[in-house]
Amino acid sequence: MSRLTRRKRHTEEEIEVNMVPIMNMFLVLIPFLLMSASFFHLKAINTSAPVQGESVVSDAAEKNRKVTVIAEIKKNRIQLTANSEAVLNEELKKLEYQIKNEKQKEYRFDQMTLVLQKIKESYPQSDTVIIIPDKDVVYDTIIQAMDAARYSQTSPALFPNVVLSGRVG
Repeated sequence: MSRLTRRKRHTEEEIEVNMVPIMNMFLVLIPFLLMSASFFHLKAINTSAPVQGESVVSDAAEKNRKVTVIAEIKKNRIQLTANSEAVLNEELKKLEYQIKNEKQKEYRFDQMTLVLQKIKESYPQSDTVIIIPDKDVVYDTIIQAMDAARYSQTSPALFPNVVLSGRVG
């Protein structure tokens, strides 16, 4: 029995695990995994969602006379209309504009900004534009419309509240 115990001890002593290849593998694997990890940046665009509610006309609304501009981006034009509780329908009809594309897909956002400036001059308390794009309108066009509604070269903040909406009905 003494021989068997000597053999077991001898064989146990001879087993040596070589950890160098595993350590080398992790040494290469960890930087590779860190380099291949996708670190992406999220960008946010400040918008709000339209809310449907009951309209209440008050004396304060008569004094402020705000309009909400609705910009519908269609395939070949931008259609601007206005909506308000404090302004008469005859006045709102005068604020309807259609800006047709010069070419097939080039929208005239400079013309849109000029029209919005005229509306802002007539109703300086107004601060909201609702953008309703068609389903064929690309993302970049929507962003350009939002920028054209917010900023102008002559005034710093044209319509700061831009609401992105879908077609209702």
